[in-house]
Amino acid sequence: MLNKYFSYFFGVVFSLVFVGCSQDMATDPNDPKFDVPEEGIILNINNTFQIIDHFGASGGFQDQWVGKWPDASKNKVAELLFSSDTDLQGNPKGIGLSLWRTIIGDGAADQVNSGFSSSNWFRETECYLDASGNYNWSKQQGEQWFMNKAREFGVSKFTTWATAAPYFMSKNGYVFSTSDVSNFNCKPENYTKYADFLATVVKYYEDQGFNSTTMCPFNETQYQWNAVAGSAQQSGTRATNAEIAQVTKIIDNAFTQKGVKAKIMLPEAAQLKYLFEGGNNTSNQVNDFFSESSLNYIGNLKNLSKYIAGHSYFSNGTTQESLRQRKTLKTTLANYNLDYWQTEYSLLGTGYQQGLDVSTFSEIDYALWMARIIHTDLALGNATGWSFWTALNQSTFGDHPFRFNLILYQPNSNSPTHTDGTFTSNKLLWALGNYSRFVRPGMERFEVIDADYNDETSVENFMISGYKNQNTKEIVLVCINNTDTNRDLKLENYSADFEVVGHVFDVYTTSGSSNLRKSTAYVESVSVLKKSIVTLKAVLK
Repeated sequence: MLNKYFSYFFGVVFSLVFVGCSQDMATDPNDPKFDVPEEGIILNINNTFQIIDHFGASGGFQDQWVGKWPDASKNKVAELLFSSDTDLQGNPKGIGLSLWRTIIGDGAADQVNSGFSSSNWFRETECYLDASGNYNWSKQQGEQWFMNKAREFGVSKFTTWATAAPYFMSKNGYVFSTSDVSNFNCKPENYTKYADFLATVVKYYEDQGFNSTTMCPFNETQYQWNAVAGSAQQSGTRATNAEIAQVTKIIDNAFTQKGVKAKIMLPEAAQLKYLFEGGNNTSNQVNDFFSESSLNYIGNLKNLSKYIAGHSYFSNGTTQESLRQRKTLKTTLANYNLDYWQTEYSLLGTGYQQGLDVSTFSEIDYALWMARIIHTDLALGNATGWSFWTALNQSTFGDHPFRFNLILYQPNSNSPTHTDGTFTSNKLLWALGNYSRFVRPGMERFEVIDADYNDETSVENFMISGYKNQNTKEIVLVCINNTDTNRDLKLENYSADFEVVGHVFDVYTTSGSSNLRKSTAYVESVSVLKKSIVTLKAVLK
């Protein structure tokens, strides 16, 4: 014990003497050589992935009503969705969607008794075809108005889809299922009529000059869509993979006969996992339709699209599961040389709550969650197209105004006879605009490495993705800061690997207090505000 204390005492004395004798040789603790190098974000601009096809939204069942409003009202709605113009300060007037998705109506609105509940009148759609086989192209005027207005604003791509066969072709006389209808609600003897109807509608749009790139004849066929007549809320039908394959072959023939240019897109899966896994007759759809060894193989059809449509609903219960589904889907599609289109997403379910108290949420919290899903679909799932459901919605129940629409509208009477209404943009509109307004068709996503985060921690905190236009040399970065701290953006390989004109970014910020507000920032002084979505745009030297 004595030896221990002696050694300790001697060591202390020696240290003090040494320090006292070497003051001039002491090192300043702030000397830069002791700093831990700060790792910035690396933009590997030449390491590219998917080519972006579009960002879009669905008119759903709602554009048929707003499209009949007076011009003063509906023109402003269209501007918010489609315009690429700016105000005098350079702030976007709209989000510049590059695709518009519109429904092929099933005729519930034409029935004396549609079987819908009275409160769901706004989901009943007209049909161009009647039970006698006659076409009336003056139907669906609201949808047609929005299509025309989108084209006026420069939207170059359109896609159509159907939720159900027309009621007069169905097994039960309705556009939803009843307890006696377990699978595809269309009489087999009407399959050819249904195919001819779909081909005729798409050809009509093409003859009107619309670039209808795809048409999806089935929607969320994993669900039963059952209702008691008089209480139905929405049209829809279950269908097995075998039924889808059978009917798609008939539609393929109809497209060829009528000279339709659009491609048939499948399968509008209700959840992403139904595309690549599952053992029942409505799941594992990519492998079932595109594997040559499958009994339901249709991958060789002339008019079948190479885009695979899936919905991101309920695919984000946990971060790990969200990433697993996107990565697995990406691998599955690569095996067949197919592309992923996310064709419907809104904040269904409770995943967006993240275990938090929604009474504490503000609008930007909902927008940050949606931006997170877009980022995950693009950066992890390699999506080439992404669309929101729906552009317009009128529900004000609870926190619905912030979850299910880009624009909230209120008719001046709660019935099909209303003549006008009011509307307001949702923060989701502007958050989608951080992508749609700037990440344009034909741009390529390039590699972005953020050493501060891995895939999982990134989507929970700070996300960044990059895009470039090979021809114009424009680059776009979309940053999503879900943290409570501003982040200064240090681009590690700037000057060494790339530079931008003027060393300046145009900055567009969506936050709790701004909607795509424009500013500028030098490369070395970019800061991404806490709880914000920020788009940076510049041109490479």
